[in-house]
Amino acid sequence: SGWFSAAGVGFMGGLVLLVAGAWISRRSVAALSATHSDGPEAEDFGVLLGRVREALAQLQETMSACSTPTLADLERLKADLEDIQKGDLARLCASGPRATARHGVEGMARLFSPLSGAERKLNRAWAAMVDKHWPEATLSVAGAMAELEATAEALDAL
Repeated sequence: SGWFSAAGVGFMGGLVLLVAGAWISRRSVAALSATHSDGPEAEDFGVLLGRVREALAQLQETMSACSTPTLADLERLKADLEDIQKGDLARLCASGPRATARHGVEGMARLFSPLSGAERKLNRAWAAMVDKHWPEATLSVAGAMAELEATAEALDAL
């Protein structure tokens, strides 16, 4: 009773704050999980990653088959790259909060470190295509593929 009269109010206040923080945290995770639970944004990270990898592999194969591209080839390939960047890759990159809720901050960092590298390399490939610098464009797409492979390995490890 002596301890409680001296420190009990502070202890009980701290306990109330701890319970309130846990309740708020659970509510925010539940709200995050419920957000867009039925829309196309809710697709699984692995499914989106697989589609981006497939589309990029197809682009890389098309680029490999074209040793000296014409201006029309460059424009077509640039349009294909833009479709990848603005489609599933953009949705994949926007899934950071969901990845954090599912895998924690460390897991999200493991996924998004190579994923952001892939995104940067695809941006570099796009710029190289605009500048008509074919060797750099092919190297950048190959580098992006390697980064996406690293992302898939990180996802498998999680």
